[in-house]
Amino acid sequence: MSTKINILNASGKFNHVLEVLESRAVNSLREIQNYLELPKLDLVISPCSDEYKTKSGIMGCVITPYVIDIMLDTDREDLVDVINVELSAVIAHEIHHAVRSSSGVECKTLLQSLVAEGLACHFETKFNGNELPSIFNDIQNQDWMLLYEQMRPKLDSEEFSYPVYFGGEDEMKFPNHAGYWVGFNLVSQYINLHGGCAASLVSIPAEQIVEK
Repeated sequence: MSTKINILNASGKFNHVLEVLESRAVNSLREIQNYLELPKLDLVISPCSDEYKTKSGIMGCVITPYVIDIMLDTDREDLVDVINVELSAVIAHEIHHAVRSSSGVECKTLLQSLVAEGLACHFETKFNGNELPSIFNDIQNQDWMLLYEQMRPKLDSEEFSYPVYFGGEDEMKFPNHAGYWVGFNLVSQYINLHGGCAASLVSIPAEQIVEK
């Protein structure tokens, strides 16, 4: 495989789940490569510290064009369930980001970020039993169009706060994961009108997805 799996376990935090973690990670990449060509990078899986613990027990990010970082909350009693239910979807989400980035598509403005996250969330659903990503559990009943209208003045700006728009840093302004929810629905709207899927649209410019 082009993507190399690196499980960091010097702490021994993964000892009790190492076999299932290794197996699930390998199988995840095998499934993902049926849809996208795996990028040449390192997939690093490590225990997370307290500041990175999430409600779902897992967090992923693309650190550089060469590294995807997946962090797991090893203090959870249901860690095996987190690995079995969430790991493939989170890896898929981050792989999509890495492939999109390597295609040369820009991700600087708020609009570009909304679309990039929306596409990655769509790709994630392929590996989550075609169910909505768990980050939408608390926001899926909100009217995404109202949130989008609030974001519209900043769409072309590179000067926006990612934690506010995507991370719930100021919930008086936007609920947690608002940017993901808006982006997901923008992409859904485009696919409903024009067809395609997150894999086939991986390198489409954000401006083509959205008619502002």
